[in-house]
Amino acid sequence: MAAIEVFGFETSNNMKVRIALKYKDLSYNFHDIDPHDRDQVVNLTGQPLTPVMRHGDVLLFDSGAILRYLDANFPAAPRLFTGNRKTLVAIEGWETFGRAKLLAPLVRVVNHRLEGGDDPAVFDAAQAAFKGAAAELAPVLEGRRWLVGESMTGADVTTAPVVFRGSGYGFCDREELAPQVVDWMDRVMAFDTAS
Repeated sequence: MAAIEVFGFETSNNMKVRIALKYKDLSYNFHDIDPHDRDQVVNLTGQPLTPVMRHGDVLLFDSGAILRYLDANFPAAPRLFTGNRKTLVAIEGWETFGRAKLLAPLVRVVNHRLEGGDDPAVFDAAQAAFKGAAAELAPVLEGRRWLVGESMTGADVTTAPVVFRGSGYGFCDREELAPQVVDWMDRVMAFDTAS
């Protein structure tokens, strides 16, 4: 079997690929790149975003595409997605939630800072949006281990690293999160040996 290589650095998108690989018990090599020098990634894929995964002759970027590739090409391992349409729609709904409601406030602050901005109002608004989104997880996880179904899915893999990064980025303290959200986040993040 061809080796799996992942190129990236410490972002929630890179974390979710590592979590998926570990959950599926797939060996891989993680190449830590400098976020300020992305020439290696650009040379591989023609674009600067991470994660990038190389598996033999296959090159992929975009964490969502990588998760689907892993699930389609390694189906014997625990599944991240399902053949059940209703369940898949629920998983994809959480993926959208993770990107649009949880990740978007973090990206807003990062982009603001990359553009040289230091307006505290931008951080405050993003922090409030992030905390509001994180609070939406609490009632869903009450009495449950996972967002969808009885095992970890792409829903958990996509959203938990964003909550983890947001809490580490100063958007909220772990103590501000509901206990069931912290327990769930820790369960998912246990699969990321680099965090």
